[in-house]
Order: sequence, then structure tokens, then C-alpha cells
Amino acid sequence: MKKVGVVTGAGFSAINMKEAVDLGCDAYFTGEKILYTIQYAKQANINLIVGSHTFTEIFGVESLCELIKNFYKDIEVVKIEEEHIE
Repeated sequence: MKKVGVVTGAGFSAINMKEAVDLGCDAYFTGEKILYTIQYAKQANINLIVGSHTFTEIFGVESLCELIKNFYKDIEVVKIEEEHIE
């Protein structure tokens, strides 16, 4: 793989994947898939890597929390654990 398109969360749309193909990506990483996502990946000859909706997005939220804590020292960030059901 030389170029990877990334859409975190619900990037299952073939429209998103087509944009990655048009931009020269040879792999596409996202958090969700449907039948059409798999079919389009096969037709477009692009590698499809699927994580999970939550786990492809959580790093962004955690990074934002760290930035906020740097500006507001007294703030408490509470992480609510979510059962992984995918």
C-alpha cells in the first residue's frame, strides 16, 4: 500500500470510497461497512480495512480532551466505557 484514504466512523458510502479511488488511494480505512461497501471495493480494486465506528473515532475525542485539560486545569474528563457491540 502506498496511499490510504481514511474516513472514521460511518464512512461506508461508496461515494466516499470513490473519492479515495479518484485520489489514487490503493486502500480505504473506515469504521463501518455495508454490502455495497464491500462490492464497490471489489469492483474498484481497492483494499478495504474496517475497524469499528467508535474505535476509529475515539482517538480524536481523547486528543480534544487533552487539549481542553491543558487550558482548564480544574476540569475533570469522565470517560464512559461503552460495550463494543459490532
